[in-house]
Formats: sequence, structure tokens, C-alpha cells
Amino acid sequence: MTEAWPPHRPGGGQAAERGAVLAALLAGVLAPLNSTMIVVALPEVLADLDAPLAWGSWIVVSYLVAMAAVQPLGGSLGDRFGRRRVMLLGLTGFALASLLAALATSVELLVLARTIQAITGASAIPNGTALVRVSVAGPRLGRAFGLVGVGIGVAAAIGPPLGGLVTDVLGWRWIFAVNLLVLVPGLALVARLPRAGDGASGGRFDILGSALLLITLVSAALSATVWRVPGVPPALTPLLAVVALLAGSAFVRRSQLVPDPVVRLDLLRRPGFLPAGLTVASSNLVMYTVFLALPLFLSRLVDWGPRDVGWVLGTMSLAMLVWGPVGGALGDRLGRRAPALAGTVLAAVATLPFLVIAPTWPWWAYAAAVTLLGSGIGLSSASVHAAAMRAAGVNDAGQAAGLFSTMRYTGSIVGTAVLAAVLGDAAGTTAFRWLFTVVALAALSAVASAARLPARSGAVANREHVGEEP
Repeated sequence: MTEAWPPHRPGGGQAAERGAVLAALLAGVLAPLNSTMIVVALPEVLADLDAPLAWGSWIVVSYLVAMAAVQPLGGSLGDRFGRRRVMLLGLTGFALASLLAALATSVELLVLARTIQAITGASAIPNGTALVRVSVAGPRLGRAFGLVGVGIGVAAAIGPPLGGLVTDVLGWRWIFAVNLLVLVPGLALVARLPRAGDGASGGRFDILGSALLLITLVSAALSATVWRVPGVPPALTPLLAVVALLAGSAFVRRSQLVPDPVVRLDLLRRPGFLPAGLTVASSNLVMYTVFLALPLFLSRLVDWGPRDVGWVLGTMSLAMLVWGPVGGALGDRLGRRAPALAGTVLAAVATLPFLVIAPTWPWWAYAAAVTLLGSGIGLSSASVHAAAMRAAGVNDAGQAAGLFSTMRYTGSIVGTAVLAAVLGDAAGTTAFRWLFTVVALAALSAVASAARLPARSGAVANREHVGEEP
């Protein structure tokens, strides 16, 4: 059945809308911030804990894999037991896991704490998105997701320089204390949100389906990342891929048999959801690969210091900050396809100079390229996010948010895996150009996916339906 627009929102109002958007923004910031801050501190972490170099990869991989795998389950739990409740539990768990990480006395304990961080964060993030979906009026939905997307992009960009600054001044353990600046106001905002629109549909939770989904996603994510961890047998990567394929097939069959599956796979058939997911996966591959590769290029081959590298990446973040809300507002007025397509085309054009990147470039050439890239990603992100969530009904908003977030994180994981495969310890200009060739192809893939998003005219966009109910 289809819900008429606008939906009834008891206890809503613009104050509730702003609270939901800010809460979702703060929850969304946690994931990229904690996946990038720790990277620059790894040498100090391993030295302090007297751990072998191989454990550095596990500190990063464990977080990425758990974050990607658990988000669909976190969203599904919110749909059943209350999004506000699950989000509160997730943020509280993230705070406790951050404390455990800061106090870790061994690298094994740190990896465990990081994994718990990811699991609890993956419970909070999709429910924040779902609360925005059911709290914000349709004509403002694109702008709301534009603000959330800006927070995610800026957090990813400032993570490395912030992590380096905190490590240099206070030590690596204080990196985890930075989370309190996000968690404390986040918990306060979520606690004050109205209970209306919280979800809590109840129903029996599919434990077997959840286990199959976890096995599928964990195995797939590990198969893309574990091969770059020193000491791992080469045969483990294809073995994990086979496990992911078998478990995924079993999960699909299970989802067709049970009346209330843990993730509704029919979301992928709803207009706009799959193109939006593919677009965000490709765009995230582009963004994260540039975020990670450009500092390596500038420090190794151009001999730039951290401050100069951070300044250039900051121009990319600033562009996203400016164009994110603009893209969301345009999507609300013109429909989701137009700004998404324009943004992905702009981002694809911005990747072309990187194909001939050279250490002899003047500083402004690097800044111009990443500013153009940030503008394109910012312009497209809100409309892509809104298109995915508009494809979901109110009752399955959490599932949709979790599945969409996993697709976003899949792009990040593939990007880091490609970077590790192409670049070696002594990578030169040619290796970086090959890497940016992959980035350009991913950007073109984002354009193709964005072109398949549903088109809406301005008048129709403001009267969109909420979506098909389960």
C-alpha cells in the first residue's frame, strides 16, 4: 500500500526535524572519522603496544569489515524494536568501546575494541538515517541528507590531519577521546527526539537469516581486504569468496521463504534504490581512494609535509561543505536525477587530470583538481541518498538505510583494496597514474548509475509518495 503525502508525523515539527538531522549527522561522522584518524597513528600504536607490523592492518580491516557487515542488521533491529532505542544503545556502546580502545594494554584488546566500535556504530548510523527519513517533510528531505552527507565527507577528510595532530600533541590514545565531542551531543539529541515515528513494528526476528547475512558480508569484505595483511595464506582470499557466495545464496533462499526477512531484498527492485546504491558505492570508491592516495603521492614524491597535504584535502572538504546543501535543495526542487547526474559528471571530469599527475605540478593544480572533485561529490550525494530512502517505506526505512550504508562502505573497502594492490612501498608516478585510472573508471560507473535514477519535475517532487509499504 502507498502512504499519501504528506505523512502524519505526531510530535513532529521543524524542531524535531532539526534534531533528527543533527543526530544522524553526528552518528554518521563517527564511521569515517574513526576509520581515518587511526591510520596516521599506526606506527606509534604498534610501537607502544610492542606489536608486529601485521597487526596494523588488522586494526584497520577489523573496523571496516564489521562496519560494512552489521549495518543492515542494525537498521533491521531499529525497524523492529525502535530506531531511537537502538540508536541510543549503539552510541552508548560506541562510547564504551572508545574507552576500552583508549585503555587497551595489548594490540589484541585494541582490535577487539575497534570491532565493538564498528558493531555499535553500525547499529546507530542506519537508524539515524531512518529517523531523518520518517521525520523530515518531503520538500526538505534532500537538503537534510545534504547536511548529513557534508558531515560524512568532511569527517573523512579531516580524520588524517586531526589524528596526526592529536597523536603528536597528546598521544595516540587521545584519538579515541575525540569521539566524546561527537557522542555527548549525539546522545543528548537522540534522547530528546520524540518517540513518534520510532518504528518498533515488533515481530519475530530472523536469527538464521541474520547469521547467513553476517557470514556473507564478513566473508565478502574479508576476501577483499585480508590478502593485504602480512602472513595471511594466499588461499584464504578465494576460500572466503566461496564462503560468501554459498552463504549469500542460502540467505537469498531464506529471504524468499520467511514472511518477515531480516533484509527485504525487494528493496533492490524498487525504483531508484539500486541505482542510488551503485552510485554511492562508486562515488565512495573515488572519494576514499583520493583521500588515501593523494597524501601518499604528495609526501613520497613531492616531499610535502602533513600541514600542506591537509590544506589541499581541506579544499576538497570545503567544496563538499558548500555544494552538499545546494545539491540537496536542487534535488528537492528539480528531482533527484538532475543534480545527481550533474555532480557525478563533474566528479568524473575532475578525475581526468589525475591520469597525468606529476610531482612537478604547482600547488594550485592539486588544489583545483580536488576542489572540482569535492564539488561534484557534494552536488550529487544528497540526491543519491534521498533517492534511496524515498524508495523505502516508513516501516522498512531502517533496513533500507542499513543496506544503503553497506553499499557505501563496499566502495570504501574496494577502494582501499585496489590502492593496496596497485601501490607498493616504492610506488612511483606510473603506479599512481594506474591507480587513478581505476578511480576514473569508478567515476564513470557512478555517472552511469546516476543516469538511471528516477526523474521528477519540481512540482511532482514536492508531492512524491513516501514509498511502498511492506
